[in-house]
Amino acid sequence: MTELSQRVARVEALLIELGAQQAPEAERIAREVLGTVLDLHRHALARILDLTRSEDHAALTRDPSIAALLALHDLHPVSAEARARAAVAAIRAQFAREIADVELSQGEDTLELRLVSKPGICQGTRASLKQACESALLEAAPDLAAIHVSFREPTPALVQLRRGAAR
Repeated sequence: MTELSQRVARVEALLIELGAQQAPEAERIAREVLGTVLDLHRHALARILDLTRSEDHAALTRDPSIAALLALHDLHPVSAEARARAAVAAIRAQFAREIADVELSQGEDTLELRLVSKPGICQGTRASLKQACESALLEAAPDLAAIHVSFREPTPALVQLRRGAAR
């Protein structure tokens, strides 16, 4: 988990904790303050992008922390779908010995990745693959509302037997 994602998780945990308190007016004010600060950051980041050259945008998005921040504020120059597809291509290459096929489907703000493992892959390896894929997709497209990674069993090969003449 990146430092930025840890901080985002901490903010979410604090908001949940605040919501559990018996002070709805304080929660409303805290959420409004947070929203206003995020809006200020979004406007400042947008202005920075306006003032920089498009060649610099590519360099900025190669830094995972900056890319995640731009995605958080809906300012990333590359769509979440394109970033997710690039991550899937990297996953295919990285795990070519373990994965036979990768199926990707995307909804409005969701992504579903179905992996087909090669024969002989154990459950422990599957769990590691699933975790690695989830991490890669969350890093590439943190602005998606949900990412689901699952395994689909490979289609068994059809073996045709010929009836031969009796010997």
